Amino acid sequence: MGKPIDDLPMLLQPGVLGIAWGSVVRQLGVALDSVEESFTRLPAPEAFAIPSGSIGQGTAAAPRFEVRCMRGGRAVCVLEHITRLRPDLGPDRPQPTGQGGYRVMVTGEPNYTLDTTMLATDGDHDTAGLKATAMRLVDSVPAVVAAAPGLLTALDLPLATGRGLVRP
Repeated sequence: MGKPIDDLPMLLQPGVLGIAWGSVVRQLGVALDSVEESFTRLPAPEAFAIPSGSIGQGTAAAPRFEVRCMRGGRAVCVLEHITRLRPDLGPDRPQPTGQGGYRVMVTGEPNYTLDTTMLATDGDHDTAGLKATAMRLVDSVPAVVAAAPGLLTALDLPLATGRGLVRP
């Protein structure tokens, strides 16, 4: 964010999105023919400040990327990620209800749309997302320590239920 719009960050280098996000589908045991990547970035219409610094006019301010996991000529899973440094950037792009969160759409029979809104005690949705990610990792430590040597995925680890967290 805030870099020249033609400056390609590591995440958007060819193949990186497919490695990072295609693995989500591969973990489910779905054989893929290919993984297609695309992205767009919107420039800041004018200079503005964010808590971590300033964003110059015309610099990257609202990226969107998509990873399409293909099998048999159709997308079996599409992962789309949209970031906005301000709510008015990319208003035509999909957005979950509320401020800051995720939308998960399952298309089939029946169809499901799940919008999540996150908010930490500091009032920041990003802090909430970071804490949720960290909690999954921390809750997995006992299972990882007890496991045989080797690589584990989220599918190899037990669900964190929250059992025992409320004390009398």
